[in-house]
Amino acid sequence: MYPEWLNEILRCPGTLNKMEIKGSNFVTGKKIYQVKDDILSIVFPDELSGSDAKYNRIYKYLAPFYDLNERVWSRLLFGIDLAEGRKQIVGLLGLKPGMRLLEVSPGPGVFQKLLRHEISDTGDLVALDLSMEMLRQCQKKNKDLNVHLVQGNGQYLPFEDGCFDALFHFGGVNLFNDPAKAIDEFIRVVKKDGIVSWGDEGISESYSNETRKKIAARINPGFLKTPPATPGTVYNSKKYDVYGGLAYLVVANKR
Repeated sequence: MYPEWLNEILRCPGTLNKMEIKGSNFVTGKKIYQVKDDILSIVFPDELSGSDAKYNRIYKYLAPFYDLNERVWSRLLFGIDLAEGRKQIVGLLGLKPGMRLLEVSPGPGVFQKLLRHEISDTGDLVALDLSMEMLRQCQKKNKDLNVHLVQGNGQYLPFEDGCFDALFHFGGVNLFNDPAKAIDEFIRVVKKDGIVSWGDEGISESYSNETRKKIAARINPGFLKTPPATPGTVYNSKKYDVYGGLAYLVVANKR
């Protein structure tokens, strides 16, 4: 179901051991991870807790109209054109044709057309999300983009070390159980000198509209969270204000 190169880099998320392929399943010890409708479910731990469990439940119901809801309310409440903002974000990543790219937490796949354009048809695109319902939306909306979908936890990525040229995550890390661990995982699976990028809601110090600040904080507590620290395992790190100063994007290279 997956191409051979992807089968080769998949790992057990709990141990990072290589797995055996049996039919459409991936097996390690007594643990069996199943592929259903072209999506491998390889979530670890088996029982989610904290914010991971909470938001996974929420996204189960929001997935079908998540993108429309975001676009409408971003325009009405904050005057933000998300389509233009997404183009700006992807344009800052420094992606090149032919790259092997992992997108973590794609949601309903709103960046995937832009990402595919940057890496071209010669590149490989894998998308991992904790929400199976969000992955179904990717499947539905982007079926012609050749995106390999995996259900997994961004804090326990089921891939070997240094197997991607670049990683992109936008929206979600602020609300992970352990944002610092997630960023360490992002860096782990990227090659030396590869691109690692992550971002989320966050009000810029230069953002001056106090009314909109209050609205943002009431709607989403993630706006008030301090962004995770950038670890020393990357270099050439740059932080950008995006979405009119209501979100941030970090782009760096792995040491």
